[in-house]
Amino acid sequence: MVGFVLGALAGGFAVWYWQDQIRIYADSKTRGVRNGAADTLRAVEKRAEDMLERTKGQLSSVLHAGQDAIRPRTR
Repeated sequence: MVGFVLGALAGGFAVWYWQDQIRIYADSKTRGVRNGAADTLRAVEKRAEDMLERTKGQLSSVLHAGQDAIRPRTR
């Protein structure tokens, strides 16, 4: 148990001491992954936007047809 606590304290100290180097390393190694994720999110946003536009048009035409169907006819 004592060894576990000492190991946790040593690990915490190491992370605190080398935090800048760890951050720089992580940023350099994950840059490509983060760019890929951002591109994927942009593509999903575009597809969702296109789908919403199509759905909006279809819904609008259905609502207009429904209004015409229930509106009393004038002679």
